Amino acid sequence: MRWAYEGVIFEPSGVDHSSPGSSFVVGGQIVRKVFGGEQPIGPMYAFVGISGMAKMSSSKGGVPTPGDALKIMEAPLLRWLYARRKPNQSFKIAFDQEIQRLYDEWDKLEAKVAEGTALPADAAAHSRAARTAAGELARTPRPLPYRTLASVVDITAGHDEQTLRILADLDPENPVTSLEETRPRLDRAEHWINTQVPAEQRTIVREEPDAEALAALDEQARESLRLLLDGLETHWSLDGLTTLVYGVPKIQAGLDPEAKPTPELKVAQRSFFALLYQLLVGRDTGPRLPTLLLAVGADRVRKLLSA
Repeated sequence: MRWAYEGVIFEPSGVDHSSPGSSFVVGGQIVRKVFGGEQPIGPMYAFVGISGMAKMSSSKGGVPTPGDALKIMEAPLLRWLYARRKPNQSFKIAFDQEIQRLYDEWDKLEAKVAEGTALPADAAAHSRAARTAAGELARTPRPLPYRTLASVVDITAGHDEQTLRILADLDPENPVTSLEETRPRLDRAEHWINTQVPAEQRTIVREEPDAEALAALDEQARESLRLLLDGLETHWSLDGLTTLVYGVPKIQAGLDPEAKPTPELKVAQRSFFALLYQLLVGRDTGPRLPTLLLAVGADRVRKLLSA
C-alpha cells in the first residue's frame, strides 16, 4: 500500500527480505493485484557481521556500530571493507585479531597504488575508500604496521615516552621522532588493545627472572640464549632482531643464518620462541618476538634471559 501511495521506485533490502516467500516477493504481487501499483527496484544487500558475533541487528541491538568500528580502525579501512565488495556479498568487520591481517592487506594495497601496480578494480576500491567528494580522508603520516603498534601499546600500557622509545628503535636509520607521526593509527590500535583484547591475553613482562626455569635449562637451551644475547647489540632494530631470533636455531643446527627453514628447523624455531615467551612473559605465546624484545629493552632482556 505504501509503495503504491507514495510512488516508491527504489527500496533495497536485506537478503532475508528478498528470499522466496519473503515480504518483498509477496509485496510485489499484492501491490500490483490489490493496489494497482508497481513493485520498486529492490537491490538485495547481504549481511555485515562482526567477527565472533551473530549478524548485526538494529532491532536487537547489543552489537558494535560503525561508530565503534571507527574507534579501532581508520575510516579508509572501514570504507574499503565495503568498497571492494558488491552489496550482495556478505562480510565481517573484524573486532578480533583479524583486524591485524586486514591492516596488512590494506598497507600492501596502499603500496601497490603508490607504485602504480595495483589492478584496476583494486585501485578503484582504494580510491573510493580513501577519499570522498569533499576530498581525501585523514591519513596517518607514518603508517607503521597495526600489529606492531598494538603490540607496543599492549606492552607499554599506553605510556607515551616508552612507546616513542620503542617506535624510534624500530628503524634506527629513520627513527620515529614524534608519536604524532603515527596517529591516528596508533590511537586506534591502543583503543583496540584496551577494549577488545581480553585481560588474560594482555602482555605482562616479568619483573624478575624465572630463576627456577633458568636453572632447569639444558645446555642447548642455554646456548640458544647466549647466542641471542650476544647478538642483541649488533641486531637492535626490528629487522635485525627478526633475523636474530629466526637465525639462532639455524646456527645451532649448523646452518647459515640466511638458510631456508626445513620442517625440522621450524620445529626448533617454535621451541626456541616458546622458551623466550616463557622467560619474558610467562606463557607460550605473545606479541611478535622482535617487537617484544624492543619493547622490553636490551638491559631488561639480558636480566631476564641470563641463565
